[in-house]
Amino acid sequence: MGAIFFYIFIFFVGYYGSNVLNMLTVRPIVTNRFIAALFPVYGIAVAHAYMIVSRPLPQGKDVSVEFALLEFVALPLVVVTMLAVYMMWNSKGSQEEQTGSSTSDDVVGGAEPSETAIEQPEHQSTAASPETTEPAAEKGETKKP
Repeated sequence: MGAIFFYIFIFFVGYYGSNVLNMLTVRPIVTNRFIAALFPVYGIAVAHAYMIVSRPLPQGKDVSVEFALLEFVALPLVVVTMLAVYMMWNSKGSQEEQTGSSTSDDVVGGAEPSETAIEQPEHQSTAASPETTEPAAEKGETKKP
C-alpha cells in the first residue's frame, strides 16, 4: 500500500512540475501534463524493479522476486495509469462544458449565453432597419408616430 502512495506522490510531483515549467516559459512546452507526469513514474518504476531484481530480498519475508515485482511495481503502475486516464477524461469533460461544445446542449436545444449575446445585436439592428418596415408599408399599413 505504501508503494501505491509513493507512486501517486511521484505522479503529482511530475504533474505540478510540468505546470511550473509551463508557467516559466513563454509558450507552453508540455501540452498534456497527465501523460508528462507518467514519465517520472515509469522511470522510478524501472529503477525500483531493477533494485528488487538485483538485490537480495529481506530475510524476514518469505516472498519471491515475481511477487515483489507484482506487488511493489506492477500494481502501483496500473493504479497510477488508471488515475491519469481518469483525470484526463474528467478534465476533458469539464473543458467541453466550459466551451459549450457538448452534444447534450444541442439535443435539448439550449443555447449558451455567449451565442445569444452574439445573436441579439443582429436582431436588434435588423428590427430597426428600413427593410423590415417596407413589407408593412406594402400591405397598406401605416406607421403611427
